[in-house]
Parts: sequence; structure tokens; C-alpha cells
Amino acid sequence: MEITREIIEENINDPEKLEDLYQSNKKIFTEIIKTMYEPEASLIIKYWYTRLFYKPAIITADTDDAISGLKKSNTKKYLFTALLVILTWLPLRQLVIELLSSFEENIYLIKSIPIIFSVTLSLFFLFDSIKKIKNIALSILPNIIALIYLFLLEYINGSPRYKDEYQSFNNAFYFMFILLWFFILFTYSNFNIKKLYYSAFLEKCGEIIIWSTIFLIGGIIIVFLSLALFEAINVDVNNFYEKNIVTLGLVASPFVSLLVIDKFNKVKLSVIVANIFLPIILISIIAFGITSIFTDVKPYEDRNIFILYNIMMVIVIGVLVFTGSNGINNKILNICSYILPVVTVILDFVTISAVIYRLSKYGISANKITLLGTNIVMLGHLAYMIYLKFKHKIEQNTLYLPLYFLWAFIVVFIFPFIFKMA
Repeated sequence: MEITREIIEENINDPEKLEDLYQSNKKIFTEIIKTMYEPEASLIIKYWYTRLFYKPAIITADTDDAISGLKKSNTKKYLFTALLVILTWLPLRQLVIELLSSFEENIYLIKSIPIIFSVTLSLFFLFDSIKKIKNIALSILPNIIALIYLFLLEYINGSPRYKDEYQSFNNAFYFMFILLWFFILFTYSNFNIKKLYYSAFLEKCGEIIIWSTIFLIGGIIIVFLSLALFEAINVDVNNFYEKNIVTLGLVASPFVSLLVIDKFNKVKLSVIVANIFLPIILISIIAFGITSIFTDVKPYEDRNIFILYNIMMVIVIGVLVFTGSNGINNKILNICSYILPVVTVILDFVTISAVIYRLSKYGISANKITLLGTNIVMLGHLAYMIYLKFKHKIEQNTLYLPLYFLWAFIVVFIFPFIFKMA
């Protein structure tokens, strides 16, 4: 059963339903109640918060032990996270060294970077059950298979003979990111494939992106200041910073973000940012669509505009899925959430017609078939979101996400061989 803030608010006066939601997924229910609690919250929310988080005021030996145990647990988690950062950083650092020495010969090594992150991030979510060998195997095995497969495409198939074959190899790498996202989600959901925690994981991903961006911007400023200071005293540390400090900062940012999110879980920057950008994106798409009518540049002939259309749709769907799973309480934002998918459907129809036009004029290629299928999947998702919005069940939009996994699987594991044989 999918649990969201919106569902809890709808059933706030139904004790039995709330208990059913809690029993169906205690972890997600508890996290949502924690975010909903505030001094002005309803009596029901205050009751559930007290029930879930109440701690006795009297300090006893038992509570002292509990506090001590919590501190030890936090220390272990910090040390475990530091170990994961090092395990991620060492291969990335070596990769950067190899690329700096000979970029063309070692460019294929870049394909291992997202898989390394997928493994270590999955292990982070396994902290509470890291001692179970079965869980570690379930987290690592899909990533190992993905890594071996990507290198097999590189080595067994050899140098691509045709442009389509080359495109299909690249597409397999790009769509592998979707599969890796699902691998991490699988671990985050305690390997329960029947009850994947889509909403909670989407929120977690949003928070990671926001916090990592903040840390990286701050890190870039500090690095430039440090380089300027060393340059002022005629000490060249550029090479050292490139190989060590920069790579370590890139690797550490998502892990530090996760620790910050756990520590300050009431602060939901991703929800705030998504709600701010929802009307901005709507205005931008409408302005872009109206302006494009009166220009000579169209996606049918201009490849850059065609790609831009697709990027815009990916961003829109991401924002709609995120805001839908976290609920919208503002009237203006709610109106925008009705209009935006409708406007994007029109944009998607234009993009699909452009793909069909380019297929008929320039012939079949790996990129065109992949884009056509992707746009059809996104169109289905947009139509499904519009239907759910008018049915007031928008929180169920995550039920569509497995179709992205299925399409990514086809692009990654089937298309390279279809275009190779062709």
C-alpha cells in the first residue's frame, strides 16, 4: 500500500484507516508523521507523533544505556559512511589519473563510475542490516552484472561498425542510469519488490540533489579561493587538487547529504524548491510553445530544439511525480499541477510527430527508435497523471514508474543486439 502525506491527511479522521496505513508500512508512516508534526498540527497528528516518538522524562539507567547506544550507533554510521566514501573515491581518483594521462584510450572506464556509486549508496541504505550476507549480495550482484555487461558491449562487440550500433551502445549506457536507480530503490525498500517505497525514495533523491548542489557550490568556492592563495605564494597545487580534493568532494557530497538529511529530517528543501519551480516551469513552457509557433526553428528539422523538447519533458515529469507524491496544499500550485501535464502532453505530441517525421525523412536509427519509445512512455505517464489528478488520486502516479524500468531494460539489453545484427 502506497503511503503519502496526502493519503494520511485524507484519512485523518479515520482511526482504523490510519492504523491500517501504519501497520502496512511502519517505516514510511513514521517518517511522514515526523515531517507533519509541528506546534499547530492537529490533535491526531500530535497523538501519532507522541505514540511514535515519546521518550520518558525520567532519566534511568535504561535510558542512559539507550542514549549511549544511540550515540554509538551514530558513530558507527559516520565511520561506515566514511568507509563508503573512501571505497568510492579510490577508484574514481585512479580513473581521473588514467583519463588525464590518456583520455581517448581510457574513456571506456567512465562507464564504471555510476555503478560504483550505485553499489556504495545501496550499501549505505543497508547500514541497519549490513551484517546479513544475503542483503549485501542482493545489493551488489545486480550492479556487478550491469558492470560486466557494459564492458562486454565494449570488448566483445569490438569497435562499432555502424553509426546505429554506436548509438545503441551509448543509449544502453545512458538508460543504465534508470536501472541503477531502481537497484538502489530495491535496497532502500528492504528488497520487498511488491512494496517498493517510491514516494519516500523520491523525496530522499530530491533532498540528495539539493543538498549535494549546495555542498558542491560551497566546495567550488573554497577550492578556487585555495588555489588563488597558493598561486599568490607561487606554489602550484592544481594537479594535487584535481586528483584528490576535487574528486573527494564530488564523491563525498551525496553521502554527507544523506547524513544531513537524517539529522535534519524536518527540513524538506526539495519540496520547497519543487513547489517554487512548478509555476515557473509552466510559464516557461507556455512562453516557449507560443514563441516557437512564430519562429522558423522547429524540432522537425533542428536537432538541438528536438533534444531540448525532450529535456524539458523529462524535467516536467520529474517535478510532477515529485510534487504528486509529496502532496500540494497551495491553491495556485494545485491549479498549476492541473495545467502543466496538459500543456506537456501537447509538447509531447509535437515531439512524437517530429520523431515520426525524422524517421520517414532520414530513415530508422537507434536514437530515433529509442526517442520514439521514450516519448510514448512519457506520454502514457502524463495521461495517467492527468487521469489521477481529476480522480484526486495523484499520489498513485508512482505506480507507473515500473514501465520506465521495463523500457530501460529493453534499451540496455535488447537494442544493442538488434542494431548490431541489423
